[in-house]
Amino acid sequence: MTKPIVFMYSGQGSQYFHMTRELYEQHPRYRLWLDHCDDIASPVLGKSLLDTVFDPARQKSDPFDSLADSNAALLCVEYSLTRVVQELGYRPDFLLGYSLGEITAAVVAEVFPLELGISFAVDFARLLADRTPRAGMLAIVGPPELLHTHAALFAGTWVTGRNFDGNFVVSGHAARIDDLQAALRGEGVLCERLPVNWGVHTELIDPVEPEVRSLLGGLGFAPPQIPIVSSTTAGPVDSVTADGIWAAMRNPVEFSRTIGTMTAETDATFIDLGPSATLATFVKYLLPPGSGSVQTSTINRFGNNLKSMSDFQEQTASVRG
Repeated sequence: MTKPIVFMYSGQGSQYFHMTRELYEQHPRYRLWLDHCDDIASPVLGKSLLDTVFDPARQKSDPFDSLADSNAALLCVEYSLTRVVQELGYRPDFLLGYSLGEITAAVVAEVFPLELGISFAVDFARLLADRTPRAGMLAIVGPPELLHTHAALFAGTWVTGRNFDGNFVVSGHAARIDDLQAALRGEGVLCERLPVNWGVHTELIDPVEPEVRSLLGGLGFAPPQIPIVSSTTAGPVDSVTADGIWAAMRNPVEFSRTIGTMTAETDATFIDLGPSATLATFVKYLLPPGSGSVQTSTINRFGNNLKSMSDFQEQTASVRG
């Protein structure tokens, strides 16, 4: 029996300047789709999205932390990669989103059109920037027991993502995350500041809930044409609702539990359609030895987009629908 195919969409933290540039310059179909997205996103942003993503004055290592720009960029990149992969003959059985990636999943599932998805992602970002305090997000490489053994260090922060046993994410006010990062490094704990300056997945965004729900009320939700799995609830999404999308932005991401639930009864092929191969890496660490599930990505942070895409096709040739 063919393993179910799961398309995965990453969220904030996986973006970077010049992501997919080689693919855009050398893959005509990807360029067509990303240009299409840019035509939609540019009037919403008031500038060309691609001029921002491919800004020659920016280095790939510079923090891409303008939330409105990066929200739109992630959605557009993931959508365009999806269209290319679908044109290659891949048909997903499930869509799995991580945080903002749940918006991409809803667009791909035709719950609402791309235009509304981009508008919501940008308007949501602008509300956070206007109405919520500056925050920070820290990815920590270490056991979750750190939260107990070093409880004083984590005071005033929230766990916002549980990715796998040795990797979790915390958020809090910017100054508090600055202090935590310095303290953990002093303890020899590996951690990385993510380019996210607003308190998604924490109570820091509660002041904008009424406005966000008002935005969501204008979307309209069609039944998903492809089954969606939420990494917030770790379960299937029978119907996309305003409550569900708010929860995906407000509540912690339970990625580890989600993958455990999805692979408990059957093996699957997990395809990462984000720009960094972040979720494919998480799945690799989550799958137990001897698992029949596999994970792969289309591109990653290290460039060589065309080779990555070619490698992806070779690895997954047998799973095309």
